[in-house]
Amino acid sequence: MAKKIDRKLIITVLIVLLVLGLIAGWLLMRRRRNLLGSSVVGDFGERVNFTLAAGGKKTTVKGYFVLSEYNTYLSVRDVAGALSGTEKHFNVQRGKDVQWVINTSRNYVSTTKKENTPFAVEFPGEYSGTNDAQGRDGLVQYAPSVSVDGEIQEYRFYYKADTDGSPITSDAFVSLMDLGLMLDLSLEYTGEKELTVDPDRGFSPDLERLEAAEYFHDLDGAVLANATTGEVLYAWDAMHQTEIASASKLMTWLLVQEAMNDGRLTLESTVKISENVMRLACSAYGLDICRQNWSAGKDVAVRDLIAAMLLPSSNEAALALAEATMMSYGFTGDLEKHFVQKMNDRAYELKLTSALFYNASGLPQYEADQIMAKRGNKMSANDLYILAAYIMNWYHDEFTAFSAKDSIRLDSFGENVWAVSSYYGHLCRFPITGMKSGTTDRAGRCLVASMEVKVNGEIQTVIAVVLGAENQKLRYEQTMTLLAYARQYYR
Repeated sequence: MAKKIDRKLIITVLIVLLVLGLIAGWLLMRRRRNLLGSSVVGDFGERVNFTLAAGGKKTTVKGYFVLSEYNTYLSVRDVAGALSGTEKHFNVQRGKDVQWVINTSRNYVSTTKKENTPFAVEFPGEYSGTNDAQGRDGLVQYAPSVSVDGEIQEYRFYYKADTDGSPITSDAFVSLMDLGLMLDLSLEYTGEKELTVDPDRGFSPDLERLEAAEYFHDLDGAVLANATTGEVLYAWDAMHQTEIASASKLMTWLLVQEAMNDGRLTLESTVKISENVMRLACSAYGLDICRQNWSAGKDVAVRDLIAAMLLPSSNEAALALAEATMMSYGFTGDLEKHFVQKMNDRAYELKLTSALFYNASGLPQYEADQIMAKRGNKMSANDLYILAAYIMNWYHDEFTAFSAKDSIRLDSFGENVWAVSSYYGHLCRFPITGMKSGTTDRAGRCLVASMEVKVNGEIQTVIAVVLGAENQKLRYEQTMTLLAYARQYYR
């Protein structure tokens, strides 16, 4: 009898522990889903109580200088409170499916009594070995998803770190630039701790002022130009040859499109996945949507390969398309080698004098030697703009059928498989039509972005090229700054 009781007791305890484990796991996953973004870096922020002037009133707004003076981040709740009742009002609340929900048609409604309360201690304070007395706080940077008037976007937010290092997500601290881009807001310094919002202006970058501050000068090249007219609005180090990573796939797409023009391929053509392509799919450079749904010999549609190459930047899709293209021209061996020769020949025909291609994807190219050389596809920002403008002027509809989409279903890959854009969510505040992002260690963060503008009743295409950005945040920030200037220029 005792043995039976012991056995029942053990089973009961195990069931209880299992249930508790499942609950703990569910809570952890729920917390992770609510965070949505991933932590980037932990920094210290120096507390500052700013005076924000807007709509004829002045309000104290909490903020931080992060790492250095004037690298400013403001409380998004405090800014919403300060702008309540003005023409620039907005409401911000914590979300369920996204981390923050912003509505620019509503005034702000506070949810706790602790909101809009200034820091009791600013920096510098009296040092006593604690952050509170010193006027500094530990901060954790996240990339949460934000809904702005129903559009899902991503920005970099700082959260104050709790004692265990986890983020306190009841309030977010956002840079002046991101507040401007996110809310079409003009925020200007008028004093060391004084800011003002111009109710009659949206976010309107002054390129002359930015140039004086060398805002774009850390890049390996930048161009902002009108692809329809050829008018160049801004250029920095535009002729410098540099690595371009997956922006190379623009040339790969062009050659595939020209093969379709010749009747050699169609969007409905099927491509048999080769052992070589499958090897790349299973490498560290492959994507799950390919790795998990492909096998050597599988037939995949050209249409789906293009979507996978352009939106999530599938390297294996680029290689599969390169092989299919050269087979359509009658080649049977060394397919990517012949395709790369075609890439370089086409660059010569388009007078892209800085272009140099080693593969179809933009991945680093290693030499088979004990001492390996590492090479990468190269081009200048100006030549990359010329290539992008050529695509938009000659094949606008064919290209934007893919590049202007947030996501595309890939029926030939498998059931419920989607290609999701790597850049659309970052730029959707603008009428984006493409085009391509790229990242490697040597190339840095690169982006070619196209946007439609209306000029004298005519729709024209503006293209921004940013090469070698220091990190992802700056890649999108600097690109959006250029696009915002173009939107303002043609308004």
